Amino acid sequence: MRIPEIRERLIEKGQQYGDDELIELAIELWRRRSTRAPDESTPMSPRLAYQIRLYASLRPTATQRAIGNAFNVSQGRVSEALHGKRT
Repeated sequence: MRIPEIRERLIEKGQQYGDDELIELAIELWRRRSTRAPDESTPMSPRLAYQIRLYASLRPTATQRAIGNAFNVSQGRVSEALHGKRT
Protein backbone atom coordinates (compact mmCIF):
# COMPACT_ATOMS: atom_id res chain seq x y z
CA MET A 1 0.00 0.00 0.00
CA ARG A 2 1.08 3.54 -0.63
CA ILE A 3 0.77 6.37 1.88
CA PRO A 4 -2.37 7.93 0.30
CA GLU A 5 -4.11 4.55 0.47
CA ILE A 6 -3.02 4.04 4.07
CA ARG A 7 -4.25 7.53 4.95
CA GLU A 8 -7.67 6.80 3.43
CA ARG A 9 -7.97 3.48 5.28
CA LEU A 10 -7.02 5.12 8.58
CA ILE A 11 -9.66 7.79 8.07
CA GLU A 12 -12.24 5.09 7.26
CA LYS A 13 -11.31 3.10 10.38
CA GLY A 14 -11.37 6.24 12.51
CA GLN A 15 -14.85 7.07 11.25
CA GLN A 16 -16.00 3.47 11.64
CA TYR A 17 -14.87 3.28 15.29
CA GLY A 18 -15.47 6.93 16.17
CA ASP A 19 -11.77 7.42 16.90
CA ASP A 20 -10.91 11.09 16.31
CA GLU A 21 -7.25 10.54 17.20
CA LEU A 22 -6.90 7.99 14.40
CA ILE A 23 -8.37 10.49 11.94
CA GLU A 24 -6.01 13.22 13.17
CA LEU A 25 -3.03 10.89 12.78
CA ALA A 26 -4.14 10.03 9.24
CA ILE A 27 -4.34 13.72 8.38
CA GLU A 28 -0.72 14.11 9.55
CA LEU A 29 0.30 11.81 6.68
CA TRP A 30 -0.38 14.56 4.14
CA ARG A 31 2.79 15.63 2.38
CA ARG A 32 3.76 19.18 3.05
CA ARG A 33 4.56 21.46 0.15
CA SER A 34 8.18 22.12 -0.62
CA THR A 35 9.44 25.53 0.44
CA ARG A 36 11.76 25.73 -2.56
CA ALA A 37 10.77 27.37 -5.79
CA PRO A 38 11.83 24.91 -8.51
CA ASP A 39 11.12 27.42 -11.30
CA GLU A 40 14.07 29.58 -10.31
CA SER A 41 16.76 27.25 -11.63
CA THR A 42 17.94 27.05 -15.21
CA PRO A 43 16.41 24.14 -17.16
CA MET A 44 18.89 21.39 -17.95
CA SER A 45 19.76 20.90 -21.60
CA PRO A 46 22.48 18.93 -23.41
CA ARG A 47 24.32 22.20 -24.05
CA LEU A 48 24.18 23.22 -20.38
CA ALA A 49 25.37 19.76 -19.28
CA TYR A 50 28.31 20.10 -21.69
CA GLN A 51 29.11 23.58 -20.34
CA ILE A 52 29.04 22.26 -16.77
CA ARG A 53 31.43 19.43 -17.66
CA LEU A 54 33.76 21.86 -19.45
CA TYR A 55 33.66 24.34 -16.56
CA ALA A 56 34.40 21.55 -14.07
CA SER A 57 37.32 20.24 -16.15
CA LEU A 58 38.86 23.73 -16.26
CA ARG A 59 38.38 24.19 -12.49
CA PRO A 60 39.24 20.84 -10.87
CA THR A 61 39.09 22.26 -7.33
CA ALA A 62 35.63 23.83 -7.72
CA THR A 63 32.92 22.26 -5.60
CA GLN A 64 29.65 21.08 -7.12
CA ARG A 65 27.88 23.80 -5.18
CA ALA A 66 30.15 26.48 -6.67
CA ILE A 67 29.61 25.08 -10.16
CA GLY A 68 25.87 24.99 -9.58
CA ASN A 69 25.90 28.60 -8.44
CA ALA A 70 27.80 29.58 -11.59
CA PHE A 71 25.10 28.01 -13.78
CA ASN A 72 22.07 28.59 -11.52
CA VAL A 73 21.38 24.88 -11.01
CA SER A 74 21.43 22.65 -7.93
CA GLN A 75 24.51 20.67 -7.00
CA GLY A 76 22.46 17.53 -7.70
CA ARG A 77 22.04 18.60 -11.32
CA VAL A 78 25.77 19.30 -11.48
CA SER A 79 26.49 15.80 -10.20
CA GLU A 80 24.14 14.31 -12.78
CA ALA A 81 25.79 16.30 -15.58
CA LEU A 82 29.30 15.31 -14.46
CA HIS A 83 28.42 11.63 -14.23
CA GLY A 84 26.58 11.44 -17.55
CA LYS A 85 23.05 11.16 -16.17
CA ARG A 86 22.13 14.44 -17.87
CA THR A 87 23.36 14.66 -21.43
